[in-house]
Amino acid sequence: MGGPAASPGGVEVRHLLAFIAVAEHLSFTRAAVDLCVTQPSLSRTIAQLERLVNASLLLRTKRRVELTDAGRAFLPYARSASDMIGRAVEAARSVPVALRVSFTWNAAAGYSTSIVKEFERLHPAVVVDLRRVEDPLGGLGRRRADVSFLPGAVVDDRVATLQLALEPRVAALPAGHPLASHTVLTLAQLRGETIVINVVSSTTPRDLWAVDDDEPAVLEVNNIEEWMEAIAAGRGVGTTLRSAGQMYSHPGLVYRPISDCVPVPITVAWHRDATHPMVADFIAVAHRFVAVVQTQENDG
Repeated sequence: MGGPAASPGGVEVRHLLAFIAVAEHLSFTRAAVDLCVTQPSLSRTIAQLERLVNASLLLRTKRRVELTDAGRAFLPYARSASDMIGRAVEAARSVPVALRVSFTWNAAAGYSTSIVKEFERLHPAVVVDLRRVEDPLGGLGRRRADVSFLPGAVVDDRVATLQLALEPRVAALPAGHPLASHTVLTLAQLRGETIVINVVSSTTPRDLWAVDDDEPAVLEVNNIEEWMEAIAAGRGVGTTLRSAGQMYSHPGLVYRPISDCVPVPITVAWHRDATHPMVADFIAVAHRFVAVVQTQENDG
């Protein structure tokens, strides 16, 4: 008694969470940030797991991280085991199995609020656990969420999506930047600038305003707070969704519309093999939200 709970073969939950995080991000650096651990500690945990399963799960080079064949075979079982352990703990504590609804910092806007409120009105007995998860899939890949509000196109066979809206992009500039005096910008005006990118959950591709395959300089940060501070300090410029720019203000930066940027889809996503019985009801509310918005746009 008293030691860490382990599954057959000595594999522990921490091993599974570490592996899933690296497999999702394909980066030890970003996975370590997501798990709030140091990179050396994460590397040791992965090495322990590979010894326990007697297989190499990840191929790590100086430039990238890839799953081996064994890693790809192991991943779905790791996700399922992690999710079931979490559900088992909730059941043992007699806690209602909450509907876990996640969002990334730049995808919430008014969409999540409206849909969650309507769902709670229709289903007052259901506990909705609303949380921000900085992860490309909003925690869906690791079964940390049942439903997620996400920016950008989601390409993952495990996930189904419903597009809620198209969001224009805006540029984020230091308050004293020469372009801050403009009311509208173009991508051409931003060329030559260093781009500040949140590597954990960003909708800004590195080649957004590249010319002739000449990519701009990039400054990587790990969250929205670092992103705003870096831009306000004059270390670069950024792009985000219009609604995110309205939600996150900073006295040292300004937001300006970009006239020639392709808009970003905002989606609600869920597991195709969803186990929570209320996921279908939540998505039904989202469908009605989309129908109402489209009607208002047509009437307008």
